Amino acid sequence: MTSSPLLDQVNSTTPASDSQIATSATPKRPFTAVSSSAEAENRRKDPKVTRACDNCKTKKIRCNGTLPCSNCTKRRIACTYDAKYGRGRHPPTPPPSDRRIIREPSVAVQNQHSRVLNEANIDGHHSVEIPSRASPDVELEGQYVDPTSGVNFLHRAWEKIFTKKGGIASYGSNEIYRNQLLTSAGDRPFYFDNNALLSDFIPDATVARSLLAFYFDTCVVTYRMFHRQTTEKWMEVFLKDREQQHPIAHSLGHAKCAILLTILAVATLRSEKTSGVTSAENEDIALRRSDQLFCTAMNLTDTEMGFPRLESAQARLIQLLYLLQTSRMNKGWYTSGITFHIALSLGMHRRRDNTLNVPFRGRRPDYITSECCKRTFWVAYTIDKYLSVVFGRPRFYQDEDIDQDFPDSVNDEYMTPQGPSVSEDPGDCLVDSLIFHAKIARIIGKTSRDVYSVSNMSNHDRAMATQQFTRELHTWRVSLPPHLGTVKPSTLMPCFRRQAIALQLAYSHAIIHANRPSLLGDENADSVAECIAAAKASLELVDKMASDSTLFYSFWWTPYVTFCALVVVYVWQIQQSRRHARGNEVDDSSSVKLFDLAERCQSHLMRVTTGPSPSRRYNIILEELRLEAQNRQVVGENPIDPCQWAVRPIENSTDPDVRCFNNLDMAGSLGQEYSLSQDENLMPNMLDTWQITDWLTLDSSAFFLLPDTNSVSPPWLPTMM
Repeated sequence: MTSSPLLDQVNSTTPASDSQIATSATPKRPFTAVSSSAEAENRRKDPKVTRACDNCKTKKIRCNGTLPCSNCTKRRIACTYDAKYGRGRHPPTPPPSDRRIIREPSVAVQNQHSRVLNEANIDGHHSVEIPSRASPDVELEGQYVDPTSGVNFLHRAWEKIFTKKGGIASYGSNEIYRNQLLTSAGDRPFYFDNNALLSDFIPDATVARSLLAFYFDTCVVTYRMFHRQTTEKWMEVFLKDREQQHPIAHSLGHAKCAILLTILAVATLRSEKTSGVTSAENEDIALRRSDQLFCTAMNLTDTEMGFPRLESAQARLIQLLYLLQTSRMNKGWYTSGITFHIALSLGMHRRRDNTLNVPFRGRRPDYITSECCKRTFWVAYTIDKYLSVVFGRPRFYQDEDIDQDFPDSVNDEYMTPQGPSVSEDPGDCLVDSLIFHAKIARIIGKTSRDVYSVSNMSNHDRAMATQQFTRELHTWRVSLPPHLGTVKPSTLMPCFRRQAIALQLAYSHAIIHANRPSLLGDENADSVAECIAAAKASLELVDKMASDSTLFYSFWWTPYVTFCALVVVYVWQIQQSRRHARGNEVDDSSSVKLFDLAERCQSHLMRVTTGPSPSRRYNIILEELRLEAQNRQVVGENPIDPCQWAVRPIENSTDPDVRCFNNLDMAGSLGQEYSLSQDENLMPNMLDTWQITDWLTLDSSAFFLLPDTNSVSPPWLPTMM
């Protein structure tokens, strides 16, 4: 096997001496009247700096265009590129500076390094070559990654996800998951028996009516798109057809029958989960029952004929909810796209024109149909905003294209074809939660668009956007009706209690989503405080929900919100350790309590996870980040001895080669280069290299596609053969 020239060049590089570092990063050539052709050629090949940093630009001095640049490094000041660029197309992100302040390792570090080397030779019975540390890069799955890189822990997590650890088949290791249709690739396969008779899995009339009531009383929280009394009439027609042995869609048609079957599937699955016993075996039994109902419903929608109707969109939307609740995220993503196209083709995103009778062409719709149209659209809109942040993908519904009204705050029992049967508000309304969930989803969408914009945007503008959306969220919370905002949830009826908790969780997540970029700096203490308080509130809520199965399984996005809150805590823990190492005052007691709460909630997330699901992948990623936070805590408590942190991986690895590599590599690099930061007592921080888009990468890290040698993948994903 021949090595590439680039690898040879990297491996043969040796650290520069102190005298070399002390010289200017870009030494000037002595001026000569006549230059040789070779020198002229070299001068033409000098790297051109597309953009100078803000400090060099202000002082109008030469900048080498790296981050940080040589001038800012020498002066020990922050190097930024926030000034607006006005010379055409925006240049790429400045490359990281390869200039290091390298010092001779202390005697203690040298002794520690020698001890590790000797132990490696004795234990392994072979010599190990000390890797060159001129570059901080290390090789990971055939790619060079800075050991302090913000995505380094994701590499390790995905190594575990893509391979078998401890005899457990992980994501993508089973051929069943690889040989699936494109729209279901990576999802849990459906339990579906083509030879089963309808009478084998469709419940009898009594059970069907009970499941329908359970769906409206327990399963529906904020996604209330059906009119209960109308759906109950559909069920009676459906059961009558079954009694008379008519074809399944004889009287109702494909879409309405698909809605009823999916409702039965959702209710069957939820009733099993809320029974209090969660195991892989019990979940498989529940899925075998509900999947058979769902797949029958899916076959009905796949064979639906004619132009789309309101029920066509509703059928696919409730199927989307079932897919999300069973962690079939990839199939759910494509189903969401189909629902989006049907909704737009029906004009559900537009306010109804009474003159032209748009979007309902033909006969004028009754009040119930009109309100269900609004409800269905805003449920689809809300789910789309959450799917966008979960997957890290663009949103389907764009606010500038929408002028649809929110539905009226009228409960189902007070709705008639002619209009509401009551002129005054009879009390608390179940539809209010749908409206306020859609409103906060709109703020989340705007936050994703502005705060996390991939376009050229200064840090100041992002900070202003963060403050604006935080104020909007505060206003949203104040506007909540009492039963969803100020009243203690434990005193409410079960249906309102679930709604209040759902909106509390949505609010905390929205605050985190808007303010977490501030964790990476010290400029906005108020924003950091908002973010940490929201993360703590989320975890406290999840901790309480864990003891109530009817609550924990009520929202498909609970694992994602828990993941976001845990990431914030672990990132904050890393930053706190760094501040502690600098000698800044840190409230250790509150940090320890929050970290303990985070670990407890992470255990909840793992405990309720069975089978292949995003929650399991969330846990693997969180565990790597948690270890990073623990390592930083060790460094903060013992800032003088960097090798103490370097030796730590020995205890967690059983492979002697890996142990030797970890210790020699990290001890060598930290012994020589641990003064990369401005403070001598600080270890290199993985967060120093984080960009705003790395938060989105982290959000969607549980859903990256399986690497394929014939496809183009994100460059940092591990290459699996």
